[in-house]
Amino acid sequence: MNGTIIGGRYELIEVIGEGGMAKVFKARCRILDRIVAVKILKEEYSRDKNFVEKFKSEALSAARLTHPNIVNVYDVGQENDVYYIVMEYVEGQTLKDVIRRQAPLPVDRAVDIAIMICDGIHHAHEKGIIHRDIKPHNILITEHGMVKVADFGIARAMSNATITYGNNIVGSVHYISPEQAKGDPINRTTDIYSVGCVLFEMLTGRVPFDAESPITVALKHIHDEPPSLRTLNSTVPASLEAIVYKAIQKNPAHRYVTAEEMRNALLVYYTNRPEDLNAKHRNDQTLVMSPVVNERDDSGLKKKKKIRPIGIAIIAIAIIGLLSGILVAGGSLFGEEVAVPDIKGMSLKEAEDSLHDLGLQLKVIGREHSDKFEKDEVISQSPDEGRKVKKGRKIEVTLSLGPELIVVPNVVGKSVDDAGRLLSSKDLSLGRPEYVYDDRPEGTITSQDPGKGAQVKSGTSIRVTVSKGKQPERVSMPELKGLSLSEARAKLKEYELEVGEIKRKDSADYYADKIADQEYAAGVMVEKGTPISLTVSNGPGPTSKTKTLQFKLPGDQEYYRVVIKVNDINGTRDVYNQLHRANDSVYAGITYNGTGTAEIFLNGKSVKVEPLR
Repeated sequence: MNGTIIGGRYELIEVIGEGGMAKVFKARCRILDRIVAVKILKEEYSRDKNFVEKFKSEALSAARLTHPNIVNVYDVGQENDVYYIVMEYVEGQTLKDVIRRQAPLPVDRAVDIAIMICDGIHHAHEKGIIHRDIKPHNILITEHGMVKVADFGIARAMSNATITYGNNIVGSVHYISPEQAKGDPINRTTDIYSVGCVLFEMLTGRVPFDAESPITVALKHIHDEPPSLRTLNSTVPASLEAIVYKAIQKNPAHRYVTAEEMRNALLVYYTNRPEDLNAKHRNDQTLVMSPVVNERDDSGLKKKKKIRPIGIAIIAIAIIGLLSGILVAGGSLFGEEVAVPDIKGMSLKEAEDSLHDLGLQLKVIGREHSDKFEKDEVISQSPDEGRKVKKGRKIEVTLSLGPELIVVPNVVGKSVDDAGRLLSSKDLSLGRPEYVYDDRPEGTITSQDPGKGAQVKSGTSIRVTVSKGKQPERVSMPELKGLSLSEARAKLKEYELEVGEIKRKDSADYYADKIADQEYAAGVMVEKGTPISLTVSNGPGPTSKTKTLQFKLPGDQEYYRVVIKVNDINGTRDVYNQLHRANDSVYAGITYNGTGTAEIFLNGKSVKVEPLR
């Protein structure tokens, strides 16, 4: 189909993907001159009228979704028996491709991707749309790392009561929820289950349940417990494993209630995740030895007793023997001493291990918030590094609680000004709003990121979307070229459109004072009330041309009424009307203006259309 034009405007360039239900083409929109992706339903689905109606309805619903983590749907159409969706063209790769090449993914990258997936599907859920087929194949990653969820329209059009359509598996059974596999009613937690399966696969390189038969896989989703994630990948922290297992609970009531709740749990994991012991490396340092310092200042001496000479002699001999033994052993009179290492910036375990190796102990004397040190890292120590102390000494440390986090308040439903004041009072800021059409009153905040209850650092900017009010009704742009300005005004008024800027230019295609060009091509959907810019011709207009048509009549009938109709800038008219015998050769000279077509009719039936240039 490469090179084919569908919908009168989308020129198919090349196939860029194919799934169970559709084939995807890279295409160029000839009206807006932009690259798009066109997904065309396969023939077996196009023949099912019930499916097609469901598909068109749900695709139009998906077209209302506008979010940075969702592939935007631009248009939905039909040409004969071909049904198609026109979508945003995303330069990048599918998450499935990334997993095949790189799994298991680094933990933080997998969490980043899962957060963006949750953002996208939560937006759709809030609009009443459940995806039903979240899987790595439907998740696109741009060259800049942005995650976009695709196929809301097609996935939702499928029946949620079956796993198969004919003999083909709908989507991939490796990611469906137990309630989908059983044909039970579903809600937004179905998508959350699938996100959990995708996150499991990113972290381990394998799906939670697998078997040779799709039915067996479905039964495992219903009855079996997933394998130990940390056994498959020991670098996954227990806190993250718990998030994955909550998302893939068999009972929907035990999962996260919303995708936003799962996203917030992943953000909290970031705040509290354990330190990577291999992330910090310290260069060996030469320790500077400081003078010996008495660690205790003895006071309150007991009253001395008078010792007899024989006693003094015995004590002297004992002391000499003790000192001799210590010196022979290479020791110190006051016990072995070591230099205190620098443990600032180390995690609690690193600091304990470093001190233990030198025969020292660690004592935590306090904790405080710090923007410089992560949670459980050492902020300060006493004694400082380089000081010499006896083995067994306790080194007192203050640990970091991490940055002081602020709980994000709810600003959804508030005006931009009210939200700005509320966030400012919490040491947060309001990001640049994104304006979208929404059923909520104009100027009302419809969503926020991070969401209500998330914990963030002071000064964090909260991104919001703001309602522009209900989306205006759209109409198909009428054809105005060739009309007079007054006729064009009347036509725009009929379609509830306005006249915009009016320009004039010389034109060899349209007569003087006729519309030579219009801002939007005929058939483009525009909002009611939109001003339409028009260009009026100064002339001279098209020149008159002649052309001779020559053809031989068939011999099927005895006589033929030959009629030739010309359609050009002056409209449609008969230019030839004669009765001929069978097998006659017809020579007809016709006159036309500009460009157009000549259509030949035999006994009232159109047999040929000849272009006129």
